[in-house]
Amino acid sequence: MKQQLLPLLLLLINFHLLAQDKSQGEVIKYDGSWRELSMPEGIYYLPELTESFLIEKLVAFPQVYKFEKAKGSVPTYWANGRPYWFRVELKNSTNMIQELLIHLHLSLYDEVEFYVVEKRQIIDHQSLNWKIPQQNRRIKHRDFIFPTTLQPRQEVFYYLKIRKNFGSISFPLTIWEKNNFDYYYPTNDHFGWGFISGIFLFVFFVSILLSLVFNEKLYLYYGIYVLVALGFIYTMQGYFIRVYGDGSFGIEGDKVQYIATMLLMITNIIFIRSYLRWDLLKNQLFYWYSNFFIISFSLLILISLVDNLILDNYLFNTFTTSITFLVSLGFSIPPFFVFGTTIYCIYLNHFKKDATYYLLANLPVFFVAFYSGLSTYEILPGSYLAGIDVFVIAFLIEIIALSILLAYRVKLIQTMSEKLLIEKNLVQQQRTQAVLEAEERERIRIARDLHDGIGQTLAAARMTLGNYVSQKKIESSEMQNSLDLLEDSIKEIREISHNMMPSSLTKFGLTSALKQFTNKINALGKLEIKLQIVGFKERSDEKIELVLYRIIQEIISNIIKHAEAKKVSIELVRHDDELILIIEDNGRGFDTANTENHGIGLKNIATRVEYLNGNVNFDSSIGKGTSVVIEIPLNQN
Repeated sequence: MKQQLLPLLLLLINFHLLAQDKSQGEVIKYDGSWRELSMPEGIYYLPELTESFLIEKLVAFPQVYKFEKAKGSVPTYWANGRPYWFRVELKNSTNMIQELLIHLHLSLYDEVEFYVVEKRQIIDHQSLNWKIPQQNRRIKHRDFIFPTTLQPRQEVFYYLKIRKNFGSISFPLTIWEKNNFDYYYPTNDHFGWGFISGIFLFVFFVSILLSLVFNEKLYLYYGIYVLVALGFIYTMQGYFIRVYGDGSFGIEGDKVQYIATMLLMITNIIFIRSYLRWDLLKNQLFYWYSNFFIISFSLLILISLVDNLILDNYLFNTFTTSITFLVSLGFSIPPFFVFGTTIYCIYLNHFKKDATYYLLANLPVFFVAFYSGLSTYEILPGSYLAGIDVFVIAFLIEIIALSILLAYRVKLIQTMSEKLLIEKNLVQQQRTQAVLEAEERERIRIARDLHDGIGQTLAAARMTLGNYVSQKKIESSEMQNSLDLLEDSIKEIREISHNMMPSSLTKFGLTSALKQFTNKINALGKLEIKLQIVGFKERSDEKIELVLYRIIQEIISNIIKHAEAKKVSIELVRHDDELILIIEDNGRGFDTANTENHGIGLKNIATRVEYLNGNVNFDSSIGKGTSVVIEIPLNQN
């Protein structure tokens, strides 16, 4: 009898050990010393490959449904529409009741079922999906968070069934003490993402401003790229989940994430091809390839909108596997294309420095995207390296690096603009100088011709005629009038010759020439000029003196011709670093806003002042006279 009972007893013990299934898992102990536990050891998974599993069967027959230990710090599986089960065993080793939160750091699961099992009995069940509004959840948060309570010394199993129709399943898990979560996480979460958003938005607005200031499309493309990147990050983090359910975007669920990704790739390609001028590459295929990707992604976005708004997600639900593969393949090719083209530009020495800088700035993003793609297909184990937080850090590195480079480009543009402006001003000044010098040479020639040519001829004629009258003793009023006219003509020609090139200006300087000039006009009795000269202890540069003299001549000439003035005040003041000329009259004035009043005289004045790098201001109104203020800098190179 004992021999028969012994095998039966061994069989019962073996069955009991199998039922406990200690080989399947390890217990995570809560001992009150940790406030949060990110990706704890002891996570096990089980895919539904050919059949649907019921929680009751999983609990009742653990020896049949073998869970495997999850690999990687963030287990990732190519679900292809199949649900995955995850299991965690947790024990409260304290004598206190503890409220915990099971936190999944993603927001786009199509379905998550959460079970709490104790001694093979289901004691709690919660269900969430992205369509459930945040205000209707136990924990009002964009992520999937399940509250649970552990009694003193209680040991439970947590089962999570996760279904994602499109793409892969990622399982970034954190177990929180509820008090710690309520106290720290919301504030840190909002502060962190607010800070990141501030950086992205700042770069966006600065880029748009630069595009308007410099009329450069590159900065516009960069600003749009940064804004779309922020939208992509927000979508991945679930910040737009409130509008997923009602389809306010015209799309919902996973498609929001994939459309955001496609928009990111489109804007990235547009920016990089403008940044590296792919249109100038020897191989135009790269430019046409970029157009192909842009058009293809744009068509996919359009098809997604049509499928959601018109076809009620028929294509998305019917061809999930094919669409998943094509989209994943499409997401993988453009990053390698951009990366490879950048290396090609470096190889061709085409914008080599810019391409190298972009390559270095983009390396963190490329690495995260590359690692994420390999972990999605389970080639590499899932890790936080493929998570959105690391992606955001990589993106920040790229944004800051590219912003520094574009800021350097702005500096180069400013330097080049200043250089071009200086060269333009120099050329303009040289042209003005050539014109003025030619004008002065012509004045000298005409003055010499008048004085030495016509003047001398008239003088000889006057002398000959006078001698003839004296010798013949002719007394005639007509003859005397002729002699007087010849004398007046000689004086007028001398006066014109002297005004065109006053000898006092070249011999004694501007002060003496102006005094002589104003005295002659005052002697005519038609215009009273009051001249005041201050600070001229020594002569100025001959060029400045000559140009100022011509300016004053031009202004007085305009006053005599047009102003109908009786009095004029000329004040010339010299300081250490500038000359100031103020001319005021009590004439009829003119409307300075009317450009028709800006005749050749005013333009000549402005041209001469500009030649001396000075400033001129005309202050006048009808019936109130005119004031001209001219400032000429001294001691300039």
